[in-house]
Amino acid sequence: MSLKSVNKLTILGFGRMGKAMVSGWLDNDLQSDSINIIDPNINNEDVLVKKNGLQILEIDDADLSDGIIILSIKPQATNNVLEILKNKVTSNTLIISIIAGYSISDIREYIGFEPKVIRVMPNTPAAVGMGMSVLFTNDKLTMQLESVIEELFNSIGRVYWIKEEPLMHIVTAISGSGPAYYYYFTECLSKIATENGLDEQFAEILVKQTLLGSSSLMDYSHENTLSKLRKDVTSPGGTTEAALKVLMDDDKLYTLLSDAISDAIKKSKSLSQ
Repeated sequence: MSLKSVNKLTILGFGRMGKAMVSGWLDNDLQSDSINIIDPNINNEDVLVKKNGLQILEIDDADLSDGIIILSIKPQATNNVLEILKNKVTSNTLIISIIAGYSISDIREYIGFEPKVIRVMPNTPAAVGMGMSVLFTNDKLTMQLESVIEELFNSIGRVYWIKEEPLMHIVTAISGSGPAYYYYFTECLSKIATENGLDEQFAEILVKQTLLGSSSLMDYSHENTLSKLRKDVTSPGGTTEAALKVLMDDDKLYTLLSDAISDAIKKSKSLSQ
């Protein structure tokens, strides 16, 4: 199975996540003439559209009776878009929704039961083939269709199917939103580095490479737990131990992160309401 076998893919919503996925797919041989974009805020001067000759369609004019539709729109716009889609999709249409908080039953309230619907929570590292995509469906898929879907998302990172849809809330809070947490963490480290004498350019190089290197080591050290990797850096009586005592005292950092994730989960649960 190859991405070249995907001959009609329509992206509804071409924001950051939509562009990240399309960038990754184009880099993995998805043919640009098989991709259609529907987004009233995008025109032919968009860099990604212009570079790859992607076709922009109006939703009212688009033939959505077959092929793959990626719902990459904001939750606030979802109801209006689904109201339009209900008269345009058929049993030959596959809908893949990456909308945070919207369940399959929420979507089916508008479009009925003919199209197959899959929920996916990807993240922006998909743009460089390093994304994480978590999938769920309660539809029975043919082996061929499942292979196409897995190929599509494996080409931009890693894929994992979950069996219970409510788990999408924690997946969204950890993986969907997660890149922003890492970026903020590196922002903080960079700022602290400059406040302690490093120039801004070197501080950014230092924190980025430290994050990239640590991430790579986690990926390659399959036999080591995260706790073991942390302990390997922490010499008794050393600088790392001194810093970790502050972060780990009374589970200070853990508690702060847990509270933050809880708020993200609550927001995910409220988005479709």
